[in-house]
Amino acid sequence: MKLNRRTFLIALGAALLSRPLLAEDWEAETPLVASIRQTLEAEFAGRKMALDFRRVNAQNDEDFRIEINAADLYPVASCFKAFVALYYYYYTLPEAWQDGEGTPLYSAIVFSNNLETGTVIADVERRARGGKNAVEKFNDFLLKIGMENGIRTWDWPGTPTIGLFDERFAPSISRFVRGGDGTAYNVDNAFTAADLARGYDVLVRGAAFTTDDRLRTAINATNELLAIRNPDYRSPIEFVFPDGYIGKDGILPVGDIAIGRVVDDAGVLTVGDARYIVAFMSAGESESRARIALQTIIDQITRYETQE
Repeated sequence: MKLNRRTFLIALGAALLSRPLLAEDWEAETPLVASIRQTLEAEFAGRKMALDFRRVNAQNDEDFRIEINAADLYPVASCFKAFVALYYYYYTLPEAWQDGEGTPLYSAIVFSNNLETGTVIADVERRARGGKNAVEKFNDFLLKIGMENGIRTWDWPGTPTIGLFDERFAPSISRFVRGGDGTAYNVDNAFTAADLARGYDVLVRGAAFTTDDRLRTAINATNELLAIRNPDYRSPIEFVFPDGYIGKDGILPVGDIAIGRVVDDAGVLTVGDARYIVAFMSAGESESRARIALQTIIDQITRYETQE
């Protein structure tokens, strides 16, 4: 059932946002959006790929949302790191921020440094209240901003979060990633495309909706950090949309996990005064195949903006 402006799917960030982010602000799918959805569904058909695709206009209203396999679990790889930055900025006083080049936070976000990602999560644990471990506290923050999944562990060699687990998100008979052939795989860190899109919705609209100055400041700082590009690397989205993207991708080569190659990318694409949230996930697909799918998404953005 489609939800409209008078109702909402979930009070995203109820503990942090004074005004919930609306699920959908439109009453019904327009013929153009229906055509775009059909084009994307055809592109994704038979592929182990997922998408949550949203347009937010200058008034912070959601114009449309297209979801394809968006509720299915996929290996998240490094995509969750964008929200490590928001977690850091929210629980760290601005005068104590250390986010310049060479700091753990900068390295974790701009260069996707796995060791420093654990360093940041462990560092913030000392400031986030409660008796839980660092991984659990990070996941609690993700739940507060409206996401439904978290990492089970972050055990990169040498990082301070080794040995810490959140068993709420452990693989189980009801929590697994299904491969393209139907095989069930146990994956420690699995999210959905909808999860990533919800997180980016907070980064896109949260500053306008919250009365919490601390959250607004954290959102703005996170967006600024995400906008810094790694000069030696382009994410899958950046290959097809080189300007106006902020986000975080995640790539796992063949052999890292049993399900095969993982190509994920999630972020915000600015086109004029609109912002498009694109959360793309795939497993067992090639990077070239993922780029074709992402190019199709960009082509549909052009269709919408030109109303063709």
